Amino acid sequence: MKPKANSLKPNDSRSGVALIVVMWVLVIVSLIVSSFAFEMKLESNIITAQRKRFKADQLARAGIELAKAMIAFKEDPLEGDEVIYDDPWLAQAAKIDEGVPITYSEKLGGGTITLNIDFEKGRRSIRKLDADGWHELFAQTGIPSSDWDELYGCLVDWQDENDLSQLNGAESDDSFYRERGYKCKNAPVDTIDELLLIKGWTEEIVYGTPPEKMEETEYPLTGLAHTLTIWGDGKVNPNSASETVLRSLYLSEGMIEAILEMRLGPDGEYGTDDDGLTQEDFDALGLDNTLFTLRPEYATVTVEGEMGGTVSKIYSVFRLGEQEPTPLFWLEER
Repeated sequence: MKPKANSLKPNDSRSGVALIVVMWVLVIVSLIVSSFAFEMKLESNIITAQRKRFKADQLARAGIELAKAMIAFKEDPLEGDEVIYDDPWLAQAAKIDEGVPITYSEKLGGGTITLNIDFEKGRRSIRKLDADGWHELFAQTGIPSSDWDELYGCLVDWQDENDLSQLNGAESDDSFYRERGYKCKNAPVDTIDELLLIKGWTEEIVYGTPPEKMEETEYPLTGLAHTLTIWGDGKVNPNSASETVLRSLYLSEGMIEAILEMRLGPDGEYGTDDDGLTQEDFDALGLDNTLFTLRPEYATVTVEGEMGGTVSKIYSVFRLGEQEPTPLFWLEER
């Protein structure tokens, strides 16, 4: 008796095909759902990032408005020197009115505003520095003395009205300018960045050695930018001048230490209400009125708006003494 051959019934065959089709349909549907989920998550992240960016931008602009209110604030001389303000920003505004730089932070709308107000008179004026002053700044920022004469000579030739080259300078006929396709300005420098157009004035000289090159550089430079300004009459505010700037004024180490110590106030701590040299301190130190002043003309305002790790930054310059402060310079960074 022969065994019967195995064979699939028609119903079994159709069931197997249907199962495979269902599995493929499930795979395709799952891919579509996964794709939609990924796109939705991506769009959600983009919208969240845009929302944070918008809020950070608005916080930075709110900080500028707060800075304008602080700059416009004037103490009432009839109230005396021992006024205690209920609002913390008023106490900071009073310090600005006295020529003392401030740093102020405030929580707002789930984010943070960080406000720094300093003074351009804490720096040396590009338009007022003489050769000796430049050489001292070059020394303080680490520039080799072999480069001093060329840097100064090229700066003079860039600004003077004639076409006669200094001994170590360069006028428009120099190959440096001809290769780059522009001429010497023959007018005063208008911005710190403009220095980069002058022969010999590299980014490292102006802004310092980049952090990633510090280890491989034998003589890193600290940069001139933080010591220079184009605003003001050349007088320096001892309340905001850095040690580098103070040393460029040929002050003794004893005088520099006295200024740095006295501007911390009686409590000797930075960031407290008694910070800043008073007029009495100024007179006691015997500071030269032709070099120093406690009444700065221009305020440097740096504001950071932070929201969930997203930061917007605005850098601006305002003229003091105006009822409605208007920015003279404005730069936004993200």
